[in-house]
Amino acid sequence: MAEGGPGDAAKPGSSESARDSDVTLRQWIAVFGAIAGSFVAVLNIQITNASLGDIQGALSATLTEASWITTAYVASSLVVMPLTGWFVRVFSVRTYVVWNMVLFMLSVVGCAMAWDLPAMIAMRFISGFFGGALIPMSMYIVVIMLPPARRPFAFVFWGIAIAMAPSMGPALGGWLTEEFSWTLIFYVQLIPSTLVLAALLTCLDPEPRQLALLQGVNWLSIMFMAVGLLLFITVLEEGNRNDWFESQMITHFAVISAVLLAVCLIIQLFHREPYINLRLYARRDFFLCCIVAAAFGVGVFGAQFTVSLYLIQVPQYTAGQVGNVLMWIGFPQFVSGVLVLWLVPRVDTRLLLGFGCFLYGVSCFLNINMSFDTGYWDLITINVIRGFSQPFIMVVVATLATAPLEAANQGSASALINWTRDLAGAITIAALKTGIVRRSEFHADHVSEHVAAADPETASRLDQLTQRFLDYTGDLQIAEDQAVAALNALVEREALIMAYNDMFYAIGIVFLIATAACFLIRRPPRLGVAA
Repeated sequence: MAEGGPGDAAKPGSSESARDSDVTLRQWIAVFGAIAGSFVAVLNIQITNASLGDIQGALSATLTEASWITTAYVASSLVVMPLTGWFVRVFSVRTYVVWNMVLFMLSVVGCAMAWDLPAMIAMRFISGFFGGALIPMSMYIVVIMLPPARRPFAFVFWGIAIAMAPSMGPALGGWLTEEFSWTLIFYVQLIPSTLVLAALLTCLDPEPRQLALLQGVNWLSIMFMAVGLLLFITVLEEGNRNDWFESQMITHFAVISAVLLAVCLIIQLFHREPYINLRLYARRDFFLCCIVAAAFGVGVFGAQFTVSLYLIQVPQYTAGQVGNVLMWIGFPQFVSGVLVLWLVPRVDTRLLLGFGCFLYGVSCFLNINMSFDTGYWDLITINVIRGFSQPFIMVVVATLATAPLEAANQGSASALINWTRDLAGAITIAALKTGIVRRSEFHADHVSEHVAAADPETASRLDQLTQRFLDYTGDLQIAEDQAVAALNALVEREALIMAYNDMFYAIGIVFLIATAACFLIRRPPRLGVAA
């Protein structure tokens, strides 16, 4: 199978310059413009979450229907990611990324101007298609614009951008909606997007396009992949609401998705001109790096989703308060990012990667004993530890995954690393939604077995509650009913907290597995990181 990729030919101002030890200011501006573009794209995924209620009311939709606003973006971004390497070969880096940025900005304006729910979902789907491409493109531009010694410096900011955006999105969206209007969550994105567009337009050199490649690609394979992934994301998003495979619709979608994706995989493995080199997964070190990237997706999207939902459901924080807790994940990354840069040329990078995975796992295990008394500062301390660990993972895994690869495979590698991470995150969120429901039911049944009227402690607690309600109502029967309801609510609350603890335990196990995978990677050469 041909292993062509976006780097087949030397690109002016990019791969050729990356071989030089000196990097120009234009190259740095292009790199940080691309990184900022990925930040905006990831931010766009999460920024609507805290505002769905207001958007739902404005568009006369139910909350279930409004959830498709997020689903549409995630689905289309996952469809386009595997195609980015091939699109770069066809249209060139500058043309492709600049037009993506322009069309992304237009779609964001379209979201703010949406007149009903179908229009909003359509605009979000378009936003995801063009925004999703910006995420792997940012990593690819780092690789082609910078020599290996300079890449870890850029990957620090790339990793911080990818990790901070999911926590900032709901907080920023919630604040703008509460203080102003939900339409501003879209218009505000035009400010950084304009700066990104200016940086990419002026600092990336024009390159020749290879439009003839459009004739050689297998369009049937692309169609199978797109439809298969869209159905798969639909299964993930709607499965919990429809009781998974108890639903005929979910079962049919799952089977069709599996068949289409299997056919697409076979075509890509044996086609003469594949649009993505899936055989990279067969390379041991790259595959192990993808396992770590998948674990990172589980952590960044899964852990932050679980913390956010816990704070909303149990202590009932507002969107702003949730944002105040989550933003502490971002601050320590600047400190640990500098530390990673200093350690990369001095320490075996597998040790750094293993340390990051292990520390992230520890932060999850620190969450497994949460109770109703778990306070603001308890969660912030854990988030500081979690944030400190993240550059050890994403900076190092991005460097390890791309450094040994040929230029022809850098585009496919960037797409696969990001696609693997985001797909793992989407699967994790779907699993967590179901897991929280199922485990809370399990714990509620288990706790209820020990809460019986014949139990002295239960009887004493009911008497206390009855007396308290009797003081307010003056009616004994009403007070007794209210006491039983309050005790049931207490049981449900404690069961829900235990379910959240279970989810963190599962995420911690994933990071222990990722830690083991780090030490199966072959020993890489030391990188001399330029100051």
